[in-house]
Amino acid sequence: MKKTIFITAIMLMVASFGFAQKDNDNKKMAKEETAVITLNKFCCESLVPVIEKTLAYEKGVKSFEVSVENKNVTVVFKPKSTSVEKIAKALAKNGVEANGVAADARAIEKLPSCCKNTAKGLSTGCGSEH
Repeated sequence: MKKTIFITAIMLMVASFGFAQKDNDNKKMAKEETAVITLNKFCCESLVPVIEKTLAYEKGVKSFEVSVENKNVTVVFKPKSTSVEKIAKALAKNGVEANGVAADARAIEKLPSCCKNTAKGLSTGCGSEH
């Protein structure tokens, strides 16, 4: 009798841990948001490494995908740690105008040469160089 009760108790504990894990997975999923950030003065593929490096080190960013064709970046992030505004400001701090947040002038000077004029809003710097 004691053996049966003990085995039943063990089975209930194992089952409850399984449900708790599933519940935790659902909570993790709910804690992430996805946003599309417009890259206003995106020049060409030369700018992608700058964007990737910026987002790779931005706290709360879980994943991202840069679309050269659509001139935007889709970002999955934790809203407790960051926001769309913070991500756009981080990109702007590194010379990439995002969601209308103007790029830092000093950071623009560090961009690939073909992208500087576009970032400054002068003209498209890409074309014959690529």
